[in-house]
Amino acid sequence: MRLTAIWPAALCVCFSAVLSAATPQSVAQKVLDRLFATNGNYQFKKPKLAISTKNNKGGAVYEPWRNTIFLDQKTYDICRTFGPDSLSALAFILGHELVHAYQAGQKTGRGNSNFLAYTQNYGADVRLEKSADIQGLFNAQLSGFQAIRIMPEVIEAVYNSYGLAGKNLPGYPSLRERKASASEVRAIAQNLLDIFTASNYLAVIGKYQLAIAGYEHILQYYQGIELYNNLGVTNVLLAQQYWNPRTDKFIYPLEVDWYTKITQAISRGEQSLDPALEPFRLDCLDKAAKNFRTAARLNPRYLPAHTNLVSALNLMGNPVEALKHAELHLLKHVRGKKKYKGPKQDLEMAEIALGITYALYPGGERKKDAESLFQRLSGSYYVASALYARQNLNSLHHTQSENVLSNLTLPDAFRQTLAAMQLGRTSDLERQALDANSTVFFAKKRDIESATYVLANDRGASLVSFLRFQNRHLKGVQVLSGNQDLSAVAYRNLLAARDGFYLHAKADHAILKLDAKGGVLEMVKYVVH
Repeated sequence: MRLTAIWPAALCVCFSAVLSAATPQSVAQKVLDRLFATNGNYQFKKPKLAISTKNNKGGAVYEPWRNTIFLDQKTYDICRTFGPDSLSALAFILGHELVHAYQAGQKTGRGNSNFLAYTQNYGADVRLEKSADIQGLFNAQLSGFQAIRIMPEVIEAVYNSYGLAGKNLPGYPSLRERKASASEVRAIAQNLLDIFTASNYLAVIGKYQLAIAGYEHILQYYQGIELYNNLGVTNVLLAQQYWNPRTDKFIYPLEVDWYTKITQAISRGEQSLDPALEPFRLDCLDKAAKNFRTAARLNPRYLPAHTNLVSALNLMGNPVEALKHAELHLLKHVRGKKKYKGPKQDLEMAEIALGITYALYPGGERKKDAESLFQRLSGSYYVASALYARQNLNSLHHTQSENVLSNLTLPDAFRQTLAAMQLGRTSDLERQALDANSTVFFAKKRDIESATYVLANDRGASLVSFLRFQNRHLKGVQVLSGNQDLSAVAYRNLLAARDGFYLHAKADHAILKLDAKGGVLEMVKYVVH
């Protein structure tokens, strides 16, 4: 299974090179397409995009009866002045209008949206505008754009260019009001992103209930496919605390969306499933399946949701149903009959889920298919795919009776760096409730090079703290390779993610976020209080 995580911002720099060479229409369309794909709600028709040269003083306008976003050429040119941040500026504006398209699909009324004129939009409801800002920013960040950072400068540049700065015009908030609103919105969006990241880490270290509280909190603001996917993955991992040797001996390609990867951290160590706990396990798996189905319904082309659902069905003891779903939604991509536009690792994770389905199929009649598939993927270019395939090939012929964590040892260079990472004082941080009953609280502190996240209970006692750093110094040091021999239980420290995976080094109280080749992107130190 795979988590969704937030991917590094280098994506925007790659796109920015096309600004000077391509037409405004094609550049803006690529940004809108990426925003729409990341949100993943294909139940609504993607709005068309048109570049307007009329300078309608809206910067960007969504017209529901045409289902079209009109972007001023002048606004596009303003975005270009931001250089490497050009596409992030454009993503902020288009993301705002895309949310209005979703809002229009959920309500009646034919009024336009207008990027600048808050009081003219959809019945003058400022809450809808703030919601559009929050959801648009969150969506843009998940898409790889640095919209939160660039937002205030974009607003000021647009106001100055349209001659609205320092003026009080009917229907338009003053620049001061707009910047004040932007400050509030940025804080909320950044907080949601931090909760999303912290929830992924919580899932990696086995704090599943806390992770679920975080994801469910975000769903109040943003209902994207990656939230449903990660919530489903976490419920599967929670179910796997209650071990079923027949199905759980395999390493499932549960993928989180970091866009984020969660590690399978099995904590209890039972050798078999206590019959009294089976209803709880099945309830968790049923919740997971419902979340995967929701993500797949929003976007039928979102392969991780189908892969994860196949895995959940297998864990529920339904390999026949799992194979039916795989034949409908995975085989056409795996066999190349329908071109898949996502990461190739997605396809290999789908194949691994298919291989496990073959292995569990009644009567053992598909065992050879599973063996052939695992043998082929054992030589994969992608580290997680190769490791998962090799271990599943071994599990196909041997019964794994253990359900304990075997620690993964990190290279000395990483251990020394992690040892130097010290959590500062966190008791004075401002905390916010994540759940309706105010039993789980979240706090954070952000610095230029690092971020601290804290989960606490309703008595003010810290439960888990994280300190995260981008890996800027040890990029050439290899932590894990695809041909490495790991013990079966060591795999419980890995959790696949889109374009990479997480590694949990329990002895070092650390999480490493790795790319598909095994390169370390981020280091996280944690303390369980």
